[in-house]
Amino acid sequence: MTDYLADIEPLRLNLVGIFGLLIGGLALFLLGLEFMTGGLKAIAGSRLQAMLGVLTASRFRGVAAGAVVTALLNSSTITTVLMVGFVSAGLMTLTQAVPMIMGANIGSTITAQIIAFDVSRLTPFMLAAGFMLHAFGTRELLRQIGRVVLGLGLLFMGIQLMGDATHPLRTFQPFIDAMQDMRNPLVGIVVGAVFTAIVQSSAATLAIVIALSGQGLMPLEAAITLILGAKVGTCGTALLASIGKTPEAVQVGVVHLVFNLLGVAVGIFVIPQMADLVRIISPSYPELQGAARLAAEAPRQVANAHTIFSVVSTLVLIWFTGPIARIAQLIVPTRAQSVKRAGDPLYLDESSLTVPSLGLQRVRIELTRLGEQVLDIVRRGSQMVSTGTMEEINLMLDQDKETDRLALEILHYIGRLSQVQHSENEGQQMVGFTQVASNLESISGIISTTLITVGQQRLTQQIDIVRLRDVATAQFGEAVIHNLERAIRTIGEPDSKEITKVIEAKSEIERLATIARQVVLAKLQLADKTDVVAFRLAMDLIEQGRQITQYARAIAKNMEALR
Repeated sequence: MTDYLADIEPLRLNLVGIFGLLIGGLALFLLGLEFMTGGLKAIAGSRLQAMLGVLTASRFRGVAAGAVVTALLNSSTITTVLMVGFVSAGLMTLTQAVPMIMGANIGSTITAQIIAFDVSRLTPFMLAAGFMLHAFGTRELLRQIGRVVLGLGLLFMGIQLMGDATHPLRTFQPFIDAMQDMRNPLVGIVVGAVFTAIVQSSAATLAIVIALSGQGLMPLEAAITLILGAKVGTCGTALLASIGKTPEAVQVGVVHLVFNLLGVAVGIFVIPQMADLVRIISPSYPELQGAARLAAEAPRQVANAHTIFSVVSTLVLIWFTGPIARIAQLIVPTRAQSVKRAGDPLYLDESSLTVPSLGLQRVRIELTRLGEQVLDIVRRGSQMVSTGTMEEINLMLDQDKETDRLALEILHYIGRLSQVQHSENEGQQMVGFTQVASNLESISGIISTTLITVGQQRLTQQIDIVRLRDVATAQFGEAVIHNLERAIRTIGEPDSKEITKVIEAKSEIERLATIARQVVLAKLQLADKTDVVAFRLAMDLIEQGRQITQYARAIAKNMEALR
């Protein structure tokens, strides 16, 4: 195909054919990038949580975490969008996010280094091996590795197609003149920024730059200006993701833009020096001549220029994380936050839906919050039954409705997560968290449908339940609540000892329930109708305590299975 296009006279170029090859190659490249990113997400899923755990330690560890997470996700855009979600949910401060964003710029250079390799002879084998592993792998890990290899093959095939498309343009003077114009920093930066913003992938811009440079169509200085523009253009996705979020989340997108603008503002004045440095440190092939030498040297020079710019700008600006954060806060002032209702999720965010492992981490945190709400309802409900007024009982019903709403939000979020490509282990977590949410909702339902009904009957029929209180009944109630506390703790921290205590508590609580029934029967002679009603209400309370214990045990068993 290359030879065919090369034979066409410059003035009779088949522009339609060239454009078709170019966009087809770009489409293959982006498809390969998506495959590779999806596989890396699945393989690295559990490791991402560990990476994010170092955020608060220091700015340098934050940079390292940002670089590693971005390398694992294969996209600085995804990392920055995740930062928007984390800050929006209150899981991270803006100051903590700044080093992560800087590190993401370094991590994104890994892709450029990969695509700079000349592996044209290996591409067919990568496609074949990747497809075989992905389609016929017996284990999830093998299938995801196959997905990554298949993505790499498609990625390199896309670059080859783009190189084939641009090959005949080496003798087309108008195009050569246009590429020379890219030496003008402003022109190159604008073109790189606009193109990157449109395709939402700085890697795609770099792929085209490498393809053009490899054909001898783009000087290194012009390539560097496009790289600087791509740094600015990649900020668009994060800014779009922050629309409608909290001011703090919008500030993350602004930080990303400010950081890259500052880096570009400095880099624009040292483009010739950067090009000279890159030529010195990059491999050279003096034994080759003309186009062959250019094709061998230019891709690595472009990739190294990208890496050097990202590393140097981070090393310089890492000392100014505080001022950069304050600039973003001045541009987007923080406004007074409206108080969220209890049923509104705080930690479920759209951005985490792209990475199931992080989305599940959000679900776990929100489930813990739901559990704390349910625990509060159980504690207050035990008081409302015997001493609460009708107004207090109605407030409890409103609280129960908010808890039900939060449970539905969690279940809906898990449902959306299940539609995203995920591993077998992540699928099991989704099922387990669904069951935990249903168990918590059932406990809340016990309060609203039974305990509050008992309280209402006590008020309307003027039954004195307080007189049934005893050391034994108090021990039973405390044991139920304490066991539920432990079960809810296992959601956030699935400690094996705590889980075992919750599971084994059943026999002790059953023993206390039996004693509580005997105490109630001893206190009530059932001589009149009032005693009979009081006895029935007391038995209902004990039975509901036993049911709460069963649901707590189910929660602990689910968390045990997910450890």
